[in-house]
Amino acid sequence: MNKRGKYTTLNLEEKMKVLSRIEAGRSLKSVMDEFRISKSTFYDIKKNKKLILDFVLKQDMPLVGAEKRKRTTGAKYGDVDDAVYMWYQQKRSAGIPVRGVELQAAAERFAQCFGRTDFKASTGWLFRFRNRHAIGNQKVCGEQALSSASENVEPFRQNLYMLIKEEKLSVAQLYSGDETDLFWKSMPENIQASRKEICLPGRKINKERLSALLCANADGTHKLKSIVIGKSKLPKSVKEDTSTLPVIYKPSKDVWFTRELFSEWFFQNFVPEVRHFQLNVLGFHEEDVRAMLLLDSSPVHPSTESLSSEDGRIKCMFFPHNTSTLIQPMHQGVILSCKRLYRWKQLEESLVIFEESDDEQDRGEKGVSKIKIYNIKSAVFNWAKSWDEVKQITIANAWGNLLYKKEPEYDLQGLEDGDYREILEKCGELENTLADDRVWINGDDEEKGSSPKPKSGITKEVIQKGGGDEEQTAEFQLSAVRERLDYLLDFVDATPEFQRFHFTLKEMQQEIIKKQFQNRIHSRIGSFLKPRPCIVKDSFNMPSTSSN
Repeated sequence: MNKRGKYTTLNLEEKMKVLSRIEAGRSLKSVMDEFRISKSTFYDIKKNKKLILDFVLKQDMPLVGAEKRKRTTGAKYGDVDDAVYMWYQQKRSAGIPVRGVELQAAAERFAQCFGRTDFKASTGWLFRFRNRHAIGNQKVCGEQALSSASENVEPFRQNLYMLIKEEKLSVAQLYSGDETDLFWKSMPENIQASRKEICLPGRKINKERLSALLCANADGTHKLKSIVIGKSKLPKSVKEDTSTLPVIYKPSKDVWFTRELFSEWFFQNFVPEVRHFQLNVLGFHEEDVRAMLLLDSSPVHPSTESLSSEDGRIKCMFFPHNTSTLIQPMHQGVILSCKRLYRWKQLEESLVIFEESDDEQDRGEKGVSKIKIYNIKSAVFNWAKSWDEVKQITIANAWGNLLYKKEPEYDLQGLEDGDYREILEKCGELENTLADDRVWINGDDEEKGSSPKPKSGITKEVIQKGGGDEEQTAEFQLSAVRERLDYLLDFVDATPEFQRFHFTLKEMQQEIIKKQFQNRIHSRIGSFLKPRPCIVKDSFNMPSTSSN
């Protein structure tokens, strides 16, 4: 039962109790007093009795998730939604965990069965589906804990409101931060260069994972420099001091945060940066500088008592246990957007322009050569730029559920699963499916909490022959420029006195790649539209849609 001012919002379970009191002949006043509802709310529930009962009884197990639901609004594509939920319950009853990419794949298959040609199993759809059916982004063994944790959300929210009022905090003074894995070299498994690279001798998968922390305030006006954790004290690709990198780089044996590392970041980076922002950007007086950092209750986070500035005006508050997927702003599209921007940059930088005469072996070898060029320095550069490009509105929207009980809006224009599928197809990669791409795109989140199993490799661009000699000459010139830029980057990385030119050359390299790719698209558009056989590759066991 949640209060909004003098009004009370009932969840479905409580509405069912109201209906049971009405059926038992309880008086209007006694029901209003018990549930603290107005007369209009009482009559609304009574009027919508059939709708409420139909919605709850529609589930295989009545009242599952009803304690979370406030509204009975159905899905736009009800038949698809029902079929996917039925399939999900079949998997659950068999004790099989279901990942987000599998829910999306199931939805698209059922949409085809129902002739829903305009249906799209986007990331936003997945988020709303999970919310409609009270499905947490957890493994099977953790869903009961997630349901229990949801009961702690509203008390935490009320406590936060009280602290905001007491401390006189503005939205710009509320911060949230969270750690995440980044399989920085991972590529779609089923591409030609990826298959070639898997066979490389001495391949060390454990060094292909980084950890990163993102932190920003609630209105998105202040994004702190990301801290990245790697295995090496000084990566081979970074010859100079790591302080020149666009991120805060720290080594850790397990490639994960420790209490010492987090405490160091809080006092040496977070507190000074927040003070500087409020004094120099917002124009606050010294006595008005204050902030509240919201964090998960993770073992790597010291106690809230120890995470406080000397004057006590910049401090921390922990979310209730297991509530990250429900109210942690960084989990409401912020980290997701940053990772997808990173994947896009990684894909662009790893494109390989092939000659028509190259056979599969030559293409695989050229693809593998790009793996050696794409190193940790490239990864942290792309990660920093991706974080810089996360939109302010994306961060602000992510706080909607926590501050305003409003479902966050995902702004993934140009970064949906199908956008990556399109660019891979234009690069000639036709063997991997949309489901394969989703496993790659969402791999960091799906594998979090388990042993790292990155699918590493490299993608390439296979271009069909065509166009005039003038276009081919221009393309050859861009290829030559890029090749020389790669050589120059290797040179400046190995020569201390030239390392200040690294980022300038890197930006130029990215512009060349973009121009190179655009030229290919325009000059080969005809060949891209050639019909090709439709290859269907199942990523899960399709349930029978026939009635028994």
